[in-house]
Amino acid sequence: MSAPVDRLTRRTVTKAFAAGVLAPSLALAAGRRSVARAQEPATVTFWQFSQLQFNIDAYNAAIAEFEKQNPDIKVNMELVPWADQHQKLVTGLTTGNLPDVSMLGNNVVAEFQALGALAPLTDYFKQWSDEIGRDITEDIWPGDKLYYNLHDDWWGSPVAEETRCIFYRRDLFDKAGLGETAPDTWDAMRDAAVALTGDGVFGWGIPGGINYQTLQTFMSVYLGYGARFLNDEGMCGFDSPEFREALTYYTNLYLADKVSPPDTPTYDREPLVQLFMQGKLGMYIDGPDFYASLKEANPEFLDSVGVAQIAQGPAGRFGFLGGWPLVMWNTSKNKDAAFKWIRFATDPDGYLYQLAVASGNLPGRKSLVDREPWTVPPLDVFAAQMEFAYPYQYPDPEIPQMGTLEVDAVQTAVQSVMLGQTSVDDATLALVDRINAVLSR
Repeated sequence: MSAPVDRLTRRTVTKAFAAGVLAPSLALAAGRRSVARAQEPATVTFWQFSQLQFNIDAYNAAIAEFEKQNPDIKVNMELVPWADQHQKLVTGLTTGNLPDVSMLGNNVVAEFQALGALAPLTDYFKQWSDEIGRDITEDIWPGDKLYYNLHDDWWGSPVAEETRCIFYRRDLFDKAGLGETAPDTWDAMRDAAVALTGDGVFGWGIPGGINYQTLQTFMSVYLGYGARFLNDEGMCGFDSPEFREALTYYTNLYLADKVSPPDTPTYDREPLVQLFMQGKLGMYIDGPDFYASLKEANPEFLDSVGVAQIAQGPAGRFGFLGGWPLVMWNTSKNKDAAFKWIRFATDPDGYLYQLAVASGNLPGRKSLVDREPWTVPPLDVFAAQMEFAYPYQYPDPEIPQMGTLEVDAVQTAVQSVMLGQTSVDDATLALVDRINAVLSR
């Protein structure tokens, strides 16, 4: 409804129009306002979760180039710490204060998709593929398809990845008569750890605390033994001989084999990093950013540090897959502009290379690992492992409840056995009950 006009004003305007004086002026003014509105760039609000300056700089550079190529779009980057991102997004769902685009941990894409909070990218991917003459989704890593391709739609465009490999001391291997090659199976890992333990050195530092690092290490063991997070009915699949064998193997590294330090049941990543840098661990499993930390610390044994692919078990070799995509939020009023930014930032032929290099991790597209720095040791080892790096619930797609379950469910079973609080069998049954209770909600 238009605003009321007083009688005097109405009479004045009417006379002016009658005189042919005001009409051209009003028309011209209206035209100017219309042109101004047409020229105003669409604003894409983008939440970026890394607080590291080199990542911020990389995104600022990407935004500057994007806006140069797309003068009709402005990207407004807001910094949200990783530690706060989940709560801020949940709050945004309630208040309606969500961005157009954000980074998102791969572990919670399914959660927000199930809530109807994300916009599907399938049609945008198809248009992108049609324009370049090839299916852009074929360039996405196998494990990422389980994170981002849910219910026959795509919900994320990958940016960066990480997987965990074996860091080991060649000099200590040689001293223990093991040669200089890392073990390739879980049994060989244990045997090498036993041989390496002594003289103030523990053969293999493993995490056992209630933290992500424990699950992200142990998952390669239980998948390698053939255990499944989910069974064919979609409930917990850990009530199996394969999981019990994996849990026995992992906890016995501390309990029976004594190849991991005394405080293993409380360890997360940081104490193990420090022990390795102090030369007190023969082997340790971590990601590519750990090698960057080693180079910066430059311990005297740096030249003796080797990196090898994750060990394999009876059922095969499975690496942990971490990472993040860019996602579009369903509340966005500028979806086409938002996807232009997503495409620009995640295009393997465009700016994705720079963003992945800045992250210190691996790129979200397979085609990029044929370029430096991912062809240079040891990053080439991590790049090769990406072909068999997967989520915890492989071979199934990510489930909405995983963001909750990965916090302390499996880790509780590991820690309780290591502390002697329960048996492998009882810990397994309690874990299955706990996971099923979450899955049934």
